[in-house]
Amino acid sequence: MNTFGDESNNLPPLLRKPDPVSDPVPVAQLRGARKALTENPVSPLDDGAASIVTAGAVEPMLLRKMIEAEGETAEAGLLMAKPVVGGTLYAIPPHRRFLDLDVLPDFVNPRWAHKVWTAMDVEASAAAPVTYETSIDEESGEPQAVFVIRMPNRKALADAVAESMRRTFYAQNGKNVYTESVLQQGVKEPMTLFLVRVVYDDGTHQETFTVAGDGNSRLVSMWLARTGGDIDEAAAACVAAVIGSVDRSGPRRPADQRAARTKVAEMAARVRRGLAEPTLTEATRREGHTITFPAMVIVGAVTENGSPMPDLVAARDDLVANLHVNVTAWTEGAQNTQGMQRVYRHALHNGLIDKDTYQILLGEVAAEQMHQLLGLPPHRLWSSALHQQTVLAGYRAEQMNLLIKQEFGMGRADRQRVSDHLAPMALSSYRSSERIEPAIRAFGNGGTITDTVWKQPWQLSTGDDAFKVLDDILIKAIGDDPAAVAELTVLAGTAAILDGYITRDRGSKVGVTREGGKAPFRATPNKLLAILASTYGGLRMLHSIARAHIAADPGILPKRYHTFDHEVDGVLVRDGDPVRDKVGALVTIDYEWDLVYAADPIGAEAAIAENRATLGNNHTKDDDQMAEDTRQRRILEQGVKNARKAVNVLAKMVPTRGREVFGSHEGVQMLREHLRKVDDILVAFGPERTAVLDLDDEGDGDEE
Repeated sequence: MNTFGDESNNLPPLLRKPDPVSDPVPVAQLRGARKALTENPVSPLDDGAASIVTAGAVEPMLLRKMIEAEGETAEAGLLMAKPVVGGTLYAIPPHRRFLDLDVLPDFVNPRWAHKVWTAMDVEASAAAPVTYETSIDEESGEPQAVFVIRMPNRKALADAVAESMRRTFYAQNGKNVYTESVLQQGVKEPMTLFLVRVVYDDGTHQETFTVAGDGNSRLVSMWLARTGGDIDEAAAACVAAVIGSVDRSGPRRPADQRAARTKVAEMAARVRRGLAEPTLTEATRREGHTITFPAMVIVGAVTENGSPMPDLVAARDDLVANLHVNVTAWTEGAQNTQGMQRVYRHALHNGLIDKDTYQILLGEVAAEQMHQLLGLPPHRLWSSALHQQTVLAGYRAEQMNLLIKQEFGMGRADRQRVSDHLAPMALSSYRSSERIEPAIRAFGNGGTITDTVWKQPWQLSTGDDAFKVLDDILIKAIGDDPAAVAELTVLAGTAAILDGYITRDRGSKVGVTREGGKAPFRATPNKLLAILASTYGGLRMLHSIARAHIAADPGILPKRYHTFDHEVDGVLVRDGDPVRDKVGALVTIDYEWDLVYAADPIGAEAAIAENRATLGNNHTKDDDQMAEDTRQRRILEQGVKNARKAVNVLAKMVPTRGREVFGSHEGVQMLREHLRKVDDILVAFGPERTAVLDLDDEGDGDEE
């Protein structure tokens, strides 16, 4: 459990005593405030939503005065106007609310949503993306200032809330955890709350809550301060207080809500008694500073012409983004993900994409469902390709480009900017991968956006068998079909980025030896792909990378092909012929080096020669042509021999110069530990012995 203060577990210094809080007002006395909300001229709320707003307020009578309007002020009363794209949101001005009454953390669209594994991912996720939409009044058919979320049951809701709290706690290395501040002086800055109606699929009807839009870290910190600093205990306390039992077969009953208000009243009484004591106890500080908090609640939403706002989701995103970008550092991935989600939503409304495509882009369906909906091969690589085809290809590209410029405030949306903003969404099906972060950086450095891909007419081929689809695309691409070249560039280029064969063009990675993390010359991903896609051998290598990626089998590795006509050991090889070693086996692509070298062999040789002259490297060309496993075995054998020689020479020096010839004791222990690790790896991964051999350990002819 986390503790606060010094080693003696003292609480942090007290800056402000908690305020005494009166008991919650009985529900029967809230009718006036509730009526004012239901008659609110700016997108009136239904009775259920109005009850949640009024029931959680510390001073409902003040709430009523804020909402009521007469005469010329009837449009908004004293509500606060919050301008957003396409209209205005109206909020009840800051007022104090009870933490335990119908307030949930942001499990709808949090700042870590760009890391949630989607339904398309191969790894199962306990926190699937939560989708929400604007509530529509059943009687009038008009939208309301309420979100609708569908959940399988109350347990799923509780799990989503707990996961939200945990991710908020661990995000950004704890920089947004304000628990000590809460214990010192409570929460000072008002939070922004939205009304959310949860509809359960298991037949338990629906329930309404308020959910944090802005201030989620403060809300989580309040529960941490209440419970002592352990995030799991904080999440459990929040679920128990706000949601209640997750095993019940129906929604909360009036009796349950009365019981919750009774518990809050008991807490308020304890705080008042504690404040009257000469010494402020830990319990009084924890409960006193967390029983209430200041908040604004969004209760209205209208368009620019005054009609109810049909897309509350976009308005909510716009409001929260403006609040956070200027106040709290928001990760670039989160901004780009949520921005592209808004771009897709606008594209759906504008008829640029259909609902099936929209579902796939948001990651709401798995690969098999994608195949059923659009006929694409049932593999998540095609999900990534669909993002790119939607944004980059054909007649839609200009309109999608305009939406991206509008969303991110760009004067110009070139390939670099588009790939940077698209990257987290295009690779969203691979969030469980350990290599996802470097892949996103590479994709954001131009990605697969070559001239044949950018604003050109190309489609994604359909089919049941991913391998056959890839083979058919290769045949068309080699036949100089530009659409097939674009399709193969996107599919294989994405696979190459995900598997580390193409990395971003930043940092110092130019070298003179063929190894991981190095390349003979630097090239952005899209420029490298453009060169490869211009040769038959390059297309075959890209095809081989895509096949290996889909197979996900260590026995199926991408192979190298010649990318120009030349002689090898007196034999003419042509562009597209396989590269073979001395025993006739196809040579494997091991590193990014192999692709960069193959893209421009002449330029690579010139760059290597220039760098070798500068660095004085004694690397030979034979090393480049050697199979990677052979080269690494040679390095291992030579290293072991050199170590054996060195240790023997030093041992012979001990009688005359002492044991200090081996260096310090700590240094020798470190060397022994390294040798043990090498031995462990050889035992664990080396081939099993098939015959009993009579080994003579002392028969090493290299000893001196």
